[in-house]
Amino acid sequence: MDKDQGFGKYAKYDEAKGPLPETFEFVNQLKITEEQVNQSYEHQLPFHMSIDGNAKPKYSTNWERSVAYHYGLYMPETYGPTKTADDITLAVAQYSEKVHQDAPKDACKYLQIEEFRCLNVHQYESQPAVAAKKCMKWWDEAQKCQWDQSKFNSGTTYIEGPQMRRRRPYIFYPDFKYA
Repeated sequence: MDKDQGFGKYAKYDEAKGPLPETFEFVNQLKITEEQVNQSYEHQLPFHMSIDGNAKPKYSTNWERSVAYHYGLYMPETYGPTKTADDITLAVAQYSEKVHQDAPKDACKYLQIEEFRCLNVHQYESQPAVAAKKCMKWWDEAQKCQWDQSKFNSGTTYIEGPQMRRRRPYIFYPDFKYA
């Protein structure tokens, strides 16, 4: 269909021979072989943002820059160079080591680590709005986990069965001996 209608959607990859035998020649003509397409982080990053970072704005006076900073239009930390995959891996490893050291029995630590990894992959320092939008699901799940963990630790709910029976059926159940 791509070839007949002339869309040219799959014509951007220039491989000599397709991955399938000659009986599936129509698939070979589409030239879609995933192995030969570079999908590394450093190769894909320039399609989404500049490798050198955001261009730093120029203000003619200090008071203009101060006003822009005050209103959130100028954030100096967003104009640094972008992180490479190795930088992200090291930062996530250091963060996960700290989280494991701080709270080894925390049920939500893996969600926190994944949120941090997501923020770093989406370059939260140079693109805070994009990273916040992309990583909202991890933040939301971590908050839900914190809430569930606090309920479990306080005895408001029980997960493991009858050995953790509560005194009241629910939190706001009236105490009849004082009513």
